[in-house]
Amino acid sequence: MGKRRTGVIARWLVMLLQIIWGMVWGISGAVAREGNAGPERSQPKPEVLFAVGEWPPMITENTPGFGIHTMRVTEAFVAMGYRVRYIFLPWRRAYELTAKGEYAATFSWIRTPERAAEIIYPDHPVARAYQKGFYKKSRFPDGLDIDQIADLDPLGLRPVGVASYWYEVEFRRYGIDADIVSTSEAAWRFLDVGRADIFFEEEQVGWQDMKRILGEEAVANYATTQPVQSDDMFILFSRNHPMGPALRDAFDRFLDTPNGQSMCRRWGVCIKSDENKSVPN
Repeated sequence: MGKRRTGVIARWLVMLLQIIWGMVWGISGAVAREGNAGPERSQPKPEVLFAVGEWPPMITENTPGFGIHTMRVTEAFVAMGYRVRYIFLPWRRAYELTAKGEYAATFSWIRTPERAAEIIYPDHPVARAYQKGFYKKSRFPDGLDIDQIADLDPLGLRPVGVASYWYEVEFRRYGIDADIVSTSEAAWRFLDVGRADIFFEEEQVGWQDMKRILGEEAVANYATTQPVQSDDMFILFSRNHPMGPALRDAFDRFLDTPNGQSMCRRWGVCIKSDENKSVPN
């Protein structure tokens, strides 16, 4: 009996060891599979470099999220699976370097034929801008009845503008003599000392820039015209950057998804560009 009992116990011990070994092997195998999968999940997401300029509160280096438009671009591209980085440059340089292919994209820009020949527009905008003329009340106490750029010439008004902004094309089209400066700060100071009659800017941006550059008290000294232009604003993608065309296509596909449509509804711009092209009033 003792030997048989010993044999039975020995067989049970062998079976138990086999069970335990099987469990250990299974666990170690699972850990190994997780370990092999880990590096794939931890692969860095592709990074997109955007060249942008200062345009507070829409785009600015000095606030969390870098401004209203920048947060929209971040939201969309992170949802698409990218990392984003913003390089702040003078506006003209941001556009030119994107067109050359040193950066994948830049924003926010309205549509012009000249730009469309050099760079790629998506179907979907990221914002809509309302451009108004800012002027000093003391200079024009009866106001300015203006709702298009063409109104400047008959009234003998001399505008100041920032290089590479949309109105440069309009000034040339109507033969309007304008002072073109390199920054919005220079434009505001030009206007404030009376060296120009009017400065066109997106309404929300204009009032904020005015307070930042000229001081809170300046608000009482200025008025605005009616909107002279209302435009969709876009991310522009480089034709000459390796990622440019593919990023444009990926962005448009994403904005057509339920998640993308939810975003653009919050932005208030769920209209494709071919249905709402920029047309001056």
